[in-house]
Amino acid sequence: MNLKVRCVIFSIQILGLLQLSHSQDTCELNQFRCANEQCITGEFLCDGKQDCMDGSDETRHECLKTEIICPQYAFRCDYGACIDGDALCNGVDDCVDKSDEKSSRCRGSITNTSVVNSGNCGINQFKCNSGQCIDDIVVCDGSPDCSDQSDETSTTCSSHQCPKFTFQCAYGACIDGDKKCDGIRNCVDGSDEEFILCSENKIAISSTTQKIKNQVTSTTSSPWIQPQSTCFPPKQPQNGRWKLHKSQCQSNEHCDANQNTVMIPGTYLVYNCNPGYELKGSSDIFCGPKSKWSSEPECVEIRCKPLSSVSTVAECDYNNEWISCEVLVPPGTSAKISCRDSYRQDTTVLGLQRDIVRCNAKGQWEPKPIHCIPVCGIRSTSLNPLIVKGGTPNISDFPWHATLYKSESRYDEKMFICGATIIQNDLLITAAHCVYNEEIQRVESPEKFSIATGNIFRDFNSLLHDSRLVHKRNIKNIFIDCNYSGNKGRYSRDIAILQIDKVFTFTQFLVPACLDITNNDHIAIDVGQKGSVAGFGRTELGPSSGMLQSLTVPVVPLSHCKSASASNESDVYTTLDKFCAGYTNGSSVCNGDSGGGLVFNNQGLWYLRGIVSVSIGSKISDGIPVCNNNLYSLYTKISSHMSWIQDIIFKLETHKNIPPCDTASDFSRRLF
Repeated sequence: MNLKVRCVIFSIQILGLLQLSHSQDTCELNQFRCANEQCITGEFLCDGKQDCMDGSDETRHECLKTEIICPQYAFRCDYGACIDGDALCNGVDDCVDKSDEKSSRCRGSITNTSVVNSGNCGINQFKCNSGQCIDDIVVCDGSPDCSDQSDETSTTCSSHQCPKFTFQCAYGACIDGDKKCDGIRNCVDGSDEEFILCSENKIAISSTTQKIKNQVTSTTSSPWIQPQSTCFPPKQPQNGRWKLHKSQCQSNEHCDANQNTVMIPGTYLVYNCNPGYELKGSSDIFCGPKSKWSSEPECVEIRCKPLSSVSTVAECDYNNEWISCEVLVPPGTSAKISCRDSYRQDTTVLGLQRDIVRCNAKGQWEPKPIHCIPVCGIRSTSLNPLIVKGGTPNISDFPWHATLYKSESRYDEKMFICGATIIQNDLLITAAHCVYNEEIQRVESPEKFSIATGNIFRDFNSLLHDSRLVHKRNIKNIFIDCNYSGNKGRYSRDIAILQIDKVFTFTQFLVPACLDITNNDHIAIDVGQKGSVAGFGRTELGPSSGMLQSLTVPVVPLSHCKSASASNESDVYTTLDKFCAGYTNGSSVCNGDSGGGLVFNNQGLWYLRGIVSVSIGSKISDGIPVCNNNLYSLYTKISSHMSWIQDIIFKLETHKNIPPCDTASDFSRRLF
């Protein structure tokens, strides 16, 4: 059955349920706000699939709320989500908790649970499948009292005998007879509001004396009172048709309904399109309690998506005539695709992709078109400008950013220390002071360091990492300029190259930053130019940020740094290979941002121009000296070390020996 199942959350409840998840309007009204502050479409809440990166849209806390009601044709997962009823026991885990494929349910081995003493429950209690005990008087009353709702199932209630004055739900529960067809679902399965049962959407009132507004009148006919909430059938869609869902039809098949029939809340309609057309929107809608239908779909002509993009160039023809590949194209269109400049074909799925493809009758390109990924410096989304007072970026904003960790042994916890920037599939750049030990006056052992990429969350082993995006590597070699001498040398030449033990496979979410070998820094980092940096540094409110932050800062004259730092005796750190950038309004890189790359956009490509190096001032916070986020920061200028970088890369590629350095200095300067 090609029918997407969503939980029935009536419009008034959507506002309540989804607004509870709002915080300062971070999500739209029709969106759900995940625990990690991600926003997803409201209809994806409790649908059996985790759409929030942290999985908070598919939890018992959200899905067992009273606002979540599953349609009669749906199956309810043990934690409360609603999935297609036909997906039950189909060999595929459609519920996050896999409850739709539990062996006991799929073998039909669940036995009828009677309302008797069971296990550790009392004499007048019912034991839920989860082991919870509830009063037996509330079992099969139309309202679930077990957290797993096992007190309101056909297994439990099918043998129930209901008194004459009650109404028996389709699955066996008993509810007050007056609640039948009152516009409210009183049976868990909604069978008290089925369209056939309430076909005229009218309630018969016996032809006896009624008291209205304290006046007694009599009638000889049977008056009909229409419930307050009703829906008039929507217009049939162009190039398609809707029908009543089969759960509301006597034939147990989707059926037609009179266009003039008044429909009650909970009525479900199923949409289908004519050949050559496909649905845009949900294939099913329901009548809500405010006499409004949920969003109506439309039938649109089947087309294949455009192939020409920022990464690809395509040439299309239809019936041997040229047509544009930058718009939707009809089935039967052929196309030849190639990668644009600065892009290359993604070779990780090379066997599945072709550069010559055809649009099929389903509106899909076949075979699968080639995927072109950036060679360097490309990101797919724009940066949120304003990590002090920084914004949280999308991971694709900084696909070249990496996080550097250190542990004294392989058994110790890996602690976050610095940022780094990917420049090749096996090389990264960071600040030398991140890997340099001032006390022993030399570079630390590479075995102590690891890196992670694609991580929004700071901790190395965070359970919130997206395994599809986060990649971890160990450091194999560390190279610094042998003239680097730490604090003694005023942190001049504060640059290091890290070689990892296993090369990266680049994707659209893992891309190296570009290096400018033309030495155009005098233009690219001229005063007033703005660069962007990401990191997990100290925030305005205190400690290191637990989530990746981003900041856009302007380049300022080096003299500004010198004058601002004079009172802090920090002007000695404004060496020739540094440039100055930032604000004095509290927006600044800070403790923990060291080593991160400051990148600048040049004709759509992002170039690494600077490395977060030194803060020119410090302040005391809770008795601890930290960076002063109201002062500028100094960045190591990449162009000053381009020859050294190219020399390291050349020797690695040609397998030439790179002798280790033996440098020394003393430690007296706090770095961030």
